[in-house]
Amino acid sequence: MQCSSPPTLSLPSEEQIKELVDCFYSRVRQDALLGPVFARAIGDHWEEHLTKMSDFWSTVMLASRRYKGNPMQVHIDLPRLEQGHFERWLSLWRITTSELLDGAHAQMFVKKAEFMAERLISAIDLYQDSPATN
Repeated sequence: MQCSSPPTLSLPSEEQIKELVDCFYSRVRQDALLGPVFARAIGDHWEEHLTKMSDFWSTVMLASRRYKGNPMQVHIDLPRLEQGHFERWLSLWRITTSELLDGAHAQMFVKKAEFMAERLISAIDLYQDSPATN
């Protein structure tokens, strides 16, 4: 599935981030592994989620400070996410960023996502394996 915009060399705009998020989550929703996880977590609140994720990526990449939330806690509170979930998430993210952003900007988004995935899975493992949660 190809989304739309050809790569550009300017800094990603708010509109490009929104397009990236929308395209990415369209793929997530169709994915056999991730789709059911997101469907259980988000239900019928996809518009809110897409807005929140656009705000998140705008904050991460453009320092807009629009995102308000605690992504670490949100992911810890979900039923057990595993390495495979994050690997698939990153795979879809890499595909989507490479289609919609120029190489340098796509790589910046991917590096941020890889860092976040690593931190999230470590926190989930630590929390799930702690005596207080067993």
